[in-house]
Amino acid sequence: MTPQALVTALGIGMAVKEAIRAGVDRAVPFRATIPIRVAEADERWLGDALGLPPGSITSIRVLDHNSGTASRARIAVKTEADLPTHLFLKMVPRNYLQHVLMNIFRLGTKEILAYRALGDNPPVRVPRCYVAEADGFRRRSILVLEDLSETAEFRTVIDSVTRAEAEAVADAMADLHAGFWGTDRFAGDLLPLARRSATEIRIGDIIRRQFLAQITGHTADLIPEETKRQCRMFYERSGDIDAFWAAQPQTLIHGDPHLGNLFFEGAAPGFLDWQVASAGAGIRDLAYFATASVEPDLLRTIERELVERYTARLRAAGIEVDTERVWTLYRAAVTEFFLAAVCTAEAGERMQPLDVSRVGVERAVAGVLAHDSFTVLTELIDTAKA
Repeated sequence: MTPQALVTALGIGMAVKEAIRAGVDRAVPFRATIPIRVAEADERWLGDALGLPPGSITSIRVLDHNSGTASRARIAVKTEADLPTHLFLKMVPRNYLQHVLMNIFRLGTKEILAYRALGDNPPVRVPRCYVAEADGFRRRSILVLEDLSETAEFRTVIDSVTRAEAEAVADAMADLHAGFWGTDRFAGDLLPLARRSATEIRIGDIIRRQFLAQITGHTADLIPEETKRQCRMFYERSGDIDAFWAAQPQTLIHGDPHLGNLFFEGAAPGFLDWQVASAGAGIRDLAYFATASVEPDLLRTIERELVERYTARLRAAGIEVDTERVWTLYRAAVTEFFLAAVCTAEAGERMQPLDVSRVGVERAVAGVLAHDSFTVLTELIDTAKA
């Protein structure tokens, strides 16, 4: 057996382990410190989690409940404690496959770590976090967050931001990245955000190969044949790509900052859904956001200025960056949203409605063609290896 085959076998073995873990956790009834279903997040549990005296919370009523990559619920809380009357819960997904994927890719754990890292005085606007708990053995996690439904404006993935909004997001990203630039916490409490397990790597490669080797889904007509060929580097050279980005200055990145994971309070942006937060090159966040969330014709006229604005704000925070180098990295990082958009489209409606994923792929293709992004990425990693 080759070393690569051995790693693949071990990765699949770990995935099976997580599938069994999730199955047992769902099938065997017991009261754990972290609930697995919304109904289990009752008055007693919430009071204990918040450190309140017994009986402080007299009732909880579920207002809305849905489930995707996580189970989400808005609740009304009756209490005399100093607590909002409405809260937002985020926990293990109801769907079994989504539960397994959450375990494999440690999505719940990463989001818990991100909220803990952001702390009580975060460098960007996020929902206030009241509870952030994880169970390493069962892989359960739960967040109790500020409910923004009455105060914030939410967009969908198919919307687009204005120039001023794009500039505000670029500023916020610079503030986030400056706050964690080169932090030694990635060798300490945030180490899980700086390392991926062998299981994550191999399963990720398997998923990319499955979706990208032959792109045949409902957006295949939007992608030029040469781009289809080029994008296979995501699994053919995944190790080289990972090594290249890991060699760039590291900071805390959101990882999936499309409009569906942002909110606006007036002109000010905020960030939701930190499930794929990690240590990474900050420009990846900006390139992902811009490609996903700015209509392509507008983006082509402002993206260079966005990068210049972002690097100027980093320099104002005392971080030495070279704008030309960051611009080149931006051009390469446009491939990040292409990967996400095409894989989502190839997965079909179980991941996103078809009209939504089609808009995503249209924007992703426009970006990689405008910047010849796969060629730029290839040249960067080849130069780094030389």
